[in-house]
Amino acid sequence: MNSRHSAWEADALPTELHPHKNQRMQLLFFSQPFSVIIEAMYQNKRIAAILLMGGEGRRFGSSLPKQFHLLGGKKVFDHALDAFVATGLFDEILLVCHKDWMPREGVARVVEGGNTRQESSYRGLKSFAVRPDIVLIHDGVRPFVTERILRENVRDAVAYGAVDTCIPSADTLVHAPGREVIASIPKREEFLRGQTPQTFQIDWILEAHEKAREDGIENASDDCGLVLRLGKPVRVVLGEERNLKITSELDLFLAEQILQRSYTARG
Repeated sequence: MNSRHSAWEADALPTELHPHKNQRMQLLFFSQPFSVIIEAMYQNKRIAAILLMGGEGRRFGSSLPKQFHLLGGKKVFDHALDAFVATGLFDEILLVCHKDWMPREGVARVVEGGNTRQESSYRGLKSFAVRPDIVLIHDGVRPFVTERILRENVRDAVAYGAVDTCIPSADTLVHAPGREVIASIPKREEFLRGQTPQTFQIDWILEAHEKAREDGIENASDDCGLVLRLGKPVRVVLGEERNLKITSELDLFLAEQILQRSYTARG
């Protein structure tokens, strides 16, 4: 069995994959070692990742894009890249970068990004050396993505087709078109805050991007939104508050505190 899947826990199997309709079949299914079940799920699946890092840092107020700032002595994007590599999940990893800020290739291949997030994502999807079955897309300015989040994204993308990483909102959400007058205050428990990664079966996400381009949509900020336009469902994987996106100097300061706290907790 491919070693990249050997660390999965037995409770990670999606409930929908259980053969409830036939009790005898269910008993036979679970009489197999879990590694055999996982091997059956992932046999011949090629898994790839895209790290989007094409931002120019305008909101950050620095000439150096935020993904290249140092965090704990290491560039922000390198924290996410190291997390990718540590899982052993990925057959290929692409860094999609602004043409003026393309790092040297190492464990990942570097691809020139586009003028928008949507274009950069599409360029990444079209640039794999070997077409993957599953592709995970992540913001290069989210340095603290965890192994659990990565594994659950891939697991559910295999099972369901599309996955978004989300967390509950602790704040009241206000609907205010034009940002001057409140139109409504929706039920907070029905809404989530979207993070990344977002993970897809390759056919779904390519179709979504190509349909958006045909329809003249050029600046979508979210890959899951494009998939939803096709009428396809998107599953939710629970994210984490610490999986923050660094868009300001305050975010970078908070990230430093999170990193320092993790060092302290390790002793």
